[in-house]
Parts: sequence; structure tokens; C-alpha cells
Amino acid sequence: MYTKWLTAKSCRNKAKSCAAQLLLAAMSVSLLAGCSLLPQEEEQEKLPAIKVPKISQKPEYPVKRSTLELKVSGSGKLMSKREENLLFTEENLRVSEVYVKAGDQVKKGQVLAVLNMGDTKSQIRRKEIDVEKAELDLKAMMRNEEADEVLLKKLQLDYELLREELGDLRSKLVGSKLTAPYAGTIVNFTAEKGDMTKAYEKVGQIADMNSLVVAVQFSSEDLKSIAPSMEALVSINTAGDHKGSVRRLPVQSGDQNKDQNSLDSFTLIDLPKLPKGVAHGTPLSASVIMERRKDALTIPLAALRTQNSRNYVLVANADGSKGEVDVEIGIKTSSEVEIIKGLQENQKVVGK
Repeated sequence: MYTKWLTAKSCRNKAKSCAAQLLLAAMSVSLLAGCSLLPQEEEQEKLPAIKVPKISQKPEYPVKRSTLELKVSGSGKLMSKREENLLFTEENLRVSEVYVKAGDQVKKGQVLAVLNMGDTKSQIRRKEIDVEKAELDLKAMMRNEEADEVLLKKLQLDYELLREELGDLRSKLVGSKLTAPYAGTIVNFTAEKGDMTKAYEKVGQIADMNSLVVAVQFSSEDLKSIAPSMEALVSINTAGDHKGSVRRLPVQSGDQNKDQNSLDSFTLIDLPKLPKGVAHGTPLSASVIMERRKDALTIPLAALRTQNSRNYVLVANADGSKGEVDVEIGIKTSSEVEIIKGLQENQKVVGK
């Protein structure tokens, strides 16, 4: 055991070591402070990754066999086989009463509306009296064996003229009443109380709802391709698709004032049975099949290419190569075309 005595020299050495450590610590603090005062370096901008665009691949379609149907389409509605316009035959008379409205069911002969005929009934009564007096005078003259033949002839003419005038008045009175030509339903009725009439102008329409038929309008160009008995497909709103056949084409007429809502203006299509829940006026569409090709070699219309009068396709070969091939085509639909010559089943053609 011994005691280490501190000498003056050792103290001086220790003091120098402490001073050096303090100086080193101060320099470190100064450097750190200096670094915090320097401006921050800007972060490097991140550029978006560049994507190499993919080369678009055109679709390829197999050559296949299918059934092609060449069709024409039109729109129409359900109408009655028995429809008739309602009209007055008298000119410039006022409607005094209207008894029906659209949707009413009526019986044959039922009065639908009447006109104000003024004193027509009184005129008829006076004319009946005149006819009766003329008849008496004529009979008296005929019983007179010495009667003047000329005077007798005049009496006969006067009598016939009065009878004709009476008939006109009675017809006018009958014409003042608009009646139902048969039992049916009032489809529409536009005449109102107080209206002035125009002779033979339509004021309403009546229809027999027990004899509905499909009525379709086609373009004049499509009508050239349609004939009776052709197969048809009718799509009735809310009632689905139904097969039928063309009964008749529109009735040709030179009348420029022909009612375009008349049944004669439509192509009529028969259905075996009308679906339930349909009514007069139900809208529909129909297509008539003009030609059908079964087991036809076909490609999508989008794969057919044309140049002037040339028809060709781009064929995709098994080795990945492609080449042009001329083709002979048949009928075309809105989506497919028949290939008569140039391709074989299961080949692949390239779309546009």
C-alpha cells in the first residue's frame, strides 16, 4: 500500500488536458451551430416514369358458319281491322250537344252528337202539308176525264218537286245527328258544343276493339321488297317478341288528302294470337325477313375491306404473318356479311 502524492508538475499536466477537452467541445458546438445556419439544399425533383406505349392490337375474328337474315324494319301500333272516321255531312251548323268522349263504348245507332237545325222541323211539317195538297189536286185532276193534259203534267211535276224538297229536309234533319255506325269504342272525339261544322271533316273515330291487328309503316324503299305471307317478327312494348306474317301492304290511293292514320296507310301483319294486356294504340316495331341463308360462311362486317369495286380481307396466318385475300360476298346484315368465295371456315381475319 502506497500513497500517490500530487506534485506541481502533475497538476499542471492535468490542467492542460482539461483545457484541451474544453476547447474541443467548444469547437464542436461552434461547428454544429454553423451548420444549422447554412441554407438547406433543395430536394431533387422526382420525374414521372416514362411509360412505353403499347402497340394497339387489331381484333381478330374467326370465319364461321351461321344463319343470316336480311330484314327491313318499321314502327307502328295496334289498330282495329274495323275503324271508321266520324263526321258531319252538314256545313256551317253549330254543334248543340255532345254525348260521348274518347274511351266510351257505344252501341250501333247510338247518338253521339247533334247539330242545331233551327226551324227545320217546322219546315218539314209545312212541306208535308204542301205535298199532301199537291197530291189531292193531282188525284182530282186525274179523275177528270176532260182534264187538260198540259195542266195534268204540270201538277205531276209540282208534286214530284215538293216530294224531293221534303226528302232533302228530312235528310238534313237526319244528318244533324251523328250516330255510331256499329258497336265499338270511341277512339277520339274532337267536336265540342258550340263548334261550327265543316261538311265531311273528321271529328272523331270509332273502332271495334275485338278485332285488333298489327299495323306497321315501312319506308317506301323497303316496301318494294315486302310481299304478303313473308315472315315477320313483331316487338310489342311490354309484351315481348312474337312471330307473324305479312297480310297485306298499304292500299295505294291517288287521294292527296288521304288520312295517314287510316288502316289503309299501314302494312298489316297477322299474329297467331295477340298477347294479353295489349290495347288499341299500343306502340310496337316489326321486322320483315326478306331472305334467310342457313349455314352461310360469315365474317363480321368490321373485317371486310373495300377499295373501289374490290372486296378483300386481311387474313391472320398461324405463323403470325398477315396477308390480303380477295373475297366474293353475298348478303350483308347490319353486323355480318356472307363470304361466297375466298375464305375457309376457322380462318382468322383482322378487324379494321
